[in-house]
Amino acid sequence: MILYKPGTPFIYKGRRVTVDYIIIRKTGLWIRLAQSEEVCRPEDLTPIASQGSDLAESGGRH
Repeated sequence: MILYKPGTPFIYKGRRVTVDYIIIRKTGLWIRLAQSEEVCRPEDLTPIASQGSDLAESGGRH
């Protein structure tokens, strides 16, 4: 599960960005990026792996 809480880092359009806040509209979920006026869809953000803690858990199911 991906958490879109304020301060969470992601890659967006080739640069590192952080979440400012979440916008819930009738058209769906939108993410406001910190230090910019940009708003994007969650699927446009690529998560940045956190120090390997999530990597062991995402090894897949057998």
